[in-house]
Amino acid sequence: MYRGLWNFITRYMDNSHAVSVFLPIMIIGWTLAGVAVGLAFCLATGTEVVSALADLVCAGGYAGLILGLFGGAFFLYRRDV
Repeated sequence: MYRGLWNFITRYMDNSHAVSVFLPIMIIGWTLAGVAVGLAFCLATGTEVVSALADLVCAGGYAGLILGLFGGAFFLYRRDV
């Protein structure tokens, strides 16, 4: 997934600008994925979404930070960009 997104971005811009686009897209994407999984879990278990809103935002934030930012930075480090 990281490589596919990186190849798509570098197709339209050079590597120096691609880093500035790649990391925010990874953070936003993983944050939305974390919130979506948490929301699906709340709906499946019958938990009220309003009462679990803080947990949903926290789960999305951690997913965006760990998988998006750190994962994207590690991917770029390995690519020697």
